[in-house]
Amino acid sequence: MALSGGVPASAAPGDASARGVVVDLSASVLGVPIITADAVIGTATAPAGGGTDSDTALAITIPGALGVTASGTVVEVSATRGDTASSANAEIADLALGVLGTSVIDADVITAAVTCPQVGAQTADTTFVGLELFGEPVDLLPNTPGVTASAAVTVPGLTGASLNVTLTSVETTTADSATAIAVQATIRLTGTIVGGPLLDIPVGSVILAEARCERPLQPTGTPTATPTQPTAPPTQPTTPPTGDPTQPPPAPTASPTLPVTGDSGGNLWWFLGTGLVMVIAGTTARLISRRSRAVIDA
Repeated sequence: MALSGGVPASAAPGDASARGVVVDLSASVLGVPIITADAVIGTATAPAGGGTDSDTALAITIPGALGVTASGTVVEVSATRGDTASSANAEIADLALGVLGTSVIDADVITAAVTCPQVGAQTADTTFVGLELFGEPVDLLPNTPGVTASAAVTVPGLTGASLNVTLTSVETTTADSATAIAVQATIRLTGTIVGGPLLDIPVGSVILAEARCERPLQPTGTPTATPTQPTAPPTQPTTPPTGDPTQPPPAPTASPTLPVTGDSGGNLWWFLGTGLVMVIAGTTARLISRRSRAVIDA
């Protein structure tokens, strides 16, 4: 599958996209086109409603290209939009790219992958196996100026013509997004027109394995749970009441108060004895009085 297109717009939360091979090359000398190639091989865009878009086993060809050849396979491009994360990846195998009859880039495997979780750090990763520039092995480090090399080429109308290629790799993350571009080649053509000036012609770029994603939005309107405070138990009396609470309290028991003067036991017997004597004396007096009246009356 070959599609034309530029850099995809991927700026909305949850977006994810991947591309396999992107070729955008064009150059002319004295008004005559010598290089033309415009193609995107393998694309995937995460569905707006969620889910995964993918494509696999795509042959790397550039129909209608002038001065450019390409072969190999886009093994897979995939992009996923989920509720809690978005992600994308691209993989290329057995790549061979030639310009103006010269082998420019070769690789056994090239990959790019990104992940954008809703919570946590975004990630971007690239890998290369057997990467070569103009037939020489290349150790390409992400986020550096990259590697530059040149090779002589034959161009009608130019003397001393050469291709100048710079390879770079990108692994970038922000708070909300991630981008991985395994290989980006920037190509220029230089040479001197016969009897004229030195030319420096921008030819364009080639992207090999690209993946991008954006962090999904946090859910909105979710109420924040308020911790429930425990209810304090009723205060218990320090000393629980005794007896039946429905019955009135018992009346206090009265105790006789006795006069206290000296020896209480001795005084009590003295009072009792005196009273008894007085009672006997009174009774005797009454009996004598009654008898005296009886004698007189007789």
